[in-house]
Amino acid sequence: MKEYKIIGKDIPNDKAYGKVTGKLKYCADYQSVGMLHMKLKHSTFAHGIIRSINSSRAWEIQGVKAVYTWENTPGDFYDRGRVEAWEEVPNQEKLFDRHIRYWGERVAAVVADTEEAAQKACDLIEVEYEELPAVISMEQAVQEDAFPVHEQGNVYRIPSFDHGNYQDADGEYVHKSKSHIGRMTHLAMETQSCRALYDPSEELLTVWSGCQTVFGVRSTVAQFLHMDYAKVRVIKAPMGGSFGVRQETLLEPLTAYAAKDLQADVKLVYTREEQIVNSMMKHSLDGTVESKVTEDGKIVGVSMSCQLDAGAYLTVSKGYAATIGEKIAKVYSMPNIHFEGKVICTNTPINGSFRSWGSCEEALLLENHWNMVARDMGIDPVEFRLKNILYPYEMEVVHKIPVGNVHFQECLIQGREEFQWEEKKKQCREKNSAQKRFRYGVGMALASHTSSFYPYRVDIASAAARIQEDGSLIIHAGIHDHGCGTVTAMKKIASEIMEIGVEKIQLSEADTQNNLYDYGCYASRTVYSIGKAVKECCEGLLKLAEERAAEALGCSRSFLRYRNGEFYKEMEPEKKISLHQVCRYSIQTMGRDLYYAATTNARENPGVAAAHFTEVEADTYTGRVRIKDCLSVHDIGKAINPEMCIGQVGSGIQQGIGMALREEIKIDPKTGRTLITNLKNYENINAWDMPKYRVLFIEEPEESGPFGAKSIGEVVLVPVAPAVVAAVNDALGTNLTHLPLTPSVILEALEGKG
Repeated sequence: MKEYKIIGKDIPNDKAYGKVTGKLKYCADYQSVGMLHMKLKHSTFAHGIIRSINSSRAWEIQGVKAVYTWENTPGDFYDRGRVEAWEEVPNQEKLFDRHIRYWGERVAAVVADTEEAAQKACDLIEVEYEELPAVISMEQAVQEDAFPVHEQGNVYRIPSFDHGNYQDADGEYVHKSKSHIGRMTHLAMETQSCRALYDPSEELLTVWSGCQTVFGVRSTVAQFLHMDYAKVRVIKAPMGGSFGVRQETLLEPLTAYAAKDLQADVKLVYTREEQIVNSMMKHSLDGTVESKVTEDGKIVGVSMSCQLDAGAYLTVSKGYAATIGEKIAKVYSMPNIHFEGKVICTNTPINGSFRSWGSCEEALLLENHWNMVARDMGIDPVEFRLKNILYPYEMEVVHKIPVGNVHFQECLIQGREEFQWEEKKKQCREKNSAQKRFRYGVGMALASHTSSFYPYRVDIASAAARIQEDGSLIIHAGIHDHGCGTVTAMKKIASEIMEIGVEKIQLSEADTQNNLYDYGCYASRTVYSIGKAVKECCEGLLKLAEERAAEALGCSRSFLRYRNGEFYKEMEPEKKISLHQVCRYSIQTMGRDLYYAATTNARENPGVAAAHFTEVEADTYTGRVRIKDCLSVHDIGKAINPEMCIGQVGSGIQQGIGMALREEIKIDPKTGRTLITNLKNYENINAWDMPKYRVLFIEEPEESGPFGAKSIGEVVLVPVAPAVVAAVNDALGTNLTHLPLTPSVILEALEGKG
């Protein structure tokens, strides 16, 4: 493998100093003279009509500038899930609606000089409701006599699809499994916040948001406010984690409306309770998988169905459900596939984008199923998968595109060896036979994810760069760093091409006024798609600089060589010119600036392979499960910054264990009220719960990726939960599929076994 100067070397996140010193300002930290603050009042019913709102007492609080309700704000609809200006979306939501559809929905907002005044005024607003029948569960919502959440009804079917003919496929063994996945909160450290400033002198609205798509936010805000896109500027603020929740446009329409209405600078910051209840949650899901398998373990076909709880508004849920089916054939060769799904609206908080956008749900349904199939047939889980995996450049049948240089086989074989799979299986059996209370088991799962949008949509990315007068470099690209170091990755790509230090490169995050168009940073496309644009941009800029250097030195380009920021004549190396001298010559002598822009269009979507192996200890007295050991194996193409990639894997392991064992948002089945609204009673995996995890990278460069790189950010989560579930079932001899596997779930299963 080629040796690079900086690619593959570990350097710190460029925001690390600002974070550890507290000097980095997040959106919630922004302050200005005269800034106004917004607070929200929320409903106390799951379903109802507002009969009256009395805000007279709120106006008595000193410093109150505005009180907004459904009575004095636009009745226009918008959709928080919209990310493209031309995207067709459900458009079910308003700033404030007289029709309340879930407990906690905002019913009013107060803007005041201080947060304290705004909150005090909110508390004094009196709301009278007419309560309506509520459908809290999907089971209630699908009944024929169920009260509709929206006029269109509660059930939204997505188009089913088939590859081959599952019904007529022959397989000696037919297996069926059902799974349930509970709601989760994204649990980013930073709560949602937004700042909006309206300048009446230029009729310009500026919005700061820790979002994943500045152009998506702009399209929603500008259309809602009936403003020209050129008059709405959206700037990506530093972000304290996302995991999908900041892909949605949540606070921006309301904050922007208030700023324009008051011609002021307005900031809205969610509390932790609002972050859990009023942002987005991960969908609750029920799914069924049926498969046909030959006697020797070859998959003949799969039929999958699932239903997702969208909550009170549809937003992205139909696309999310469809994506679960579209990802069904990314790992295994399956000649016959059937998929169908539906989305159900309920009077509960809204569900939406979550890390891996359907991949972790697809893997939980399918990998749990394959682990049970392998056990029932007496086949080792690793061997079962080796019989059925896709190989590099094979065709993925749903989208009919090659999977790229993906290495499922290597992940399985090297992971099995590194984890000592066979030895651990034997050790678990021995420990289980020696005592009764603690049970030990091992489990594994295999998964994949995307590296670009292709072929879901045309995936373009753009970058522009200019050599500065001193030879340093400024790059403009649509980067939305989630806190994991993607800005640093882009700087490293540029540094490798330009052969100048990372410290001499400046790359600010996305800004609709200063960047060319970009979709945003989701679908794990950042390094693969935007990184490719940065690489091509820098290559084009260096070629342009070479042309100017050749003219300055009075020679042909073929005689020039380049090293560490300087061009020199190959036969006369003492005759050289640095980048800052080239810039000066270009401007002063040639009268031309030294800049370059590139737009790339991803025509491939290379798969990434991830295998996760884990060992658990289950306490049959308490139902508690402890992770004893785990190994994550990732076919990454090429790690741009290995230590940051390892950090990503660790975050996926932590989130995946939480998904499998602890994390769930409970909703009161009678009232629809969210029962878990803070970090005190939300069970998650903390630092002291984490096992000593191991990471193994398989680096076989992907030809279409920048320096061979492909995605890593989301796939790290996908196989973890099904591997943990498999290990628990191996330890206890159960077929548990109702997540999370809390102590009560485990004890109930053990009680059922006698």
